[in-house]
Amino acid sequence: VLVGIIDTPEFQRLRNIKQTGVVYYVYPGATHNRFEHCIGVCHLAGQMVDKLSAQREITPVEKLCVQIAGLVHDIGHGPFSHLFDDCFIQEICETEWSHELQSCRVFDHIVETHEKVSSSLTAAGLTDIDLVFIKELINAKEYKSEDSWLFKGRPRDKSFLYEIVANERTGVDVDKFDYLMRDCYHLGVNCTLDWRRLVFKMKIVEKDGQQRIAIRDKEKDNVFNMFYLRMHLRRIAYQHATCTSIELMISDILKICNEVVFDDMLLSDTIHHMERYLTLTDGVLETVSNMRHSNTHPKNLAKAKRLIHRIKTRKLYVLLAETPPSTASFKDQKKILNEIVGEDNDLAENIGLSVLRLNFGKWGRTGDPLQAILFYDKN
Repeated sequence: VLVGIIDTPEFQRLRNIKQTGVVYYVYPGATHNRFEHCIGVCHLAGQMVDKLSAQREITPVEKLCVQIAGLVHDIGHGPFSHLFDDCFIQEICETEWSHELQSCRVFDHIVETHEKVSSSLTAAGLTDIDLVFIKELINAKEYKSEDSWLFKGRPRDKSFLYEIVANERTGVDVDKFDYLMRDCYHLGVNCTLDWRRLVFKMKIVEKDGQQRIAIRDKEKDNVFNMFYLRMHLRRIAYQHATCTSIELMISDILKICNEVVFDDMLLSDTIHHMERYLTLTDGVLETVSNMRHSNTHPKNLAKAKRLIHRIKTRKLYVLLAETPPSTASFKDQKKILNEIVGEDNDLAENIGLSVLRLNFGKWGRTGDPLQAILFYDKN
């Protein structure tokens, strides 16, 4: 089943989407892509299920569902990974969209269009409710609720299964295990995460009527190191000043080319047209660079080509200053920009703004990332 999904054009497309986006422009070793990351998450998901199955009954179908979720959890990413989500779609489109939601849609597309995959799923014993379960595992944040159980794929007594691939409760999941280790390896950064020990020390406990994953209390330092490593990679790589500059430039190129890449459709509208969306990879810049003319927007094409040439010749946007916003919300970049430049509209049009988040995830920079994690002692 897993190999059948891998051997589809939709999954093979991930070979051409780099895991860390534009980080490759600064760290030449960062050549790894979403293809190998997804296979790694699938493998680790299976390892974690095997460990937990000694404590609770996990059927072969449930294990396969978790592995499939790990395999396709990032299959919906657009060009340059998170850049397409955060710097392009969110600024161009008013609709709610995320790569997790798109991953669910691409998975549906694979099942609907590849008879070999759908028949292998049926032969493995998966039903429609299992397919719902897989998509819930991928996009768990859409169903998050502290007061009620909104999942339909599995009941409360299987709640621990939702903490394996994308753990919205604690942030400790196999997705993070894989990308931290893989990114450190390719960036040449020392990895302090011992994922094997963490998995070995996991235990299923009951909490508020749900079956939750807990970790041995003496592993607190190991867990904290994981969150610190994530913040460290953000500072030295993901949000490196040069990476941020190139991200802003590529974001501008995509916006300029929104009406150029396709004659009959906006680039931003491809998120609603699966066949067209699945043609998009990091190669979109070369596509624009090699376009000879645009019948409708020649000036936009020329401007985009100039920006691409600037990236290739290392004539990048210049970092002017760094400043913490005092009152504006981090999500409202227009307010932050207004706070910096005031009423000078000409200046505002020539300044690119990027909000850097060096923190422990949803717990902020000073919050305790361990507060949401359940720990157990030897007793």
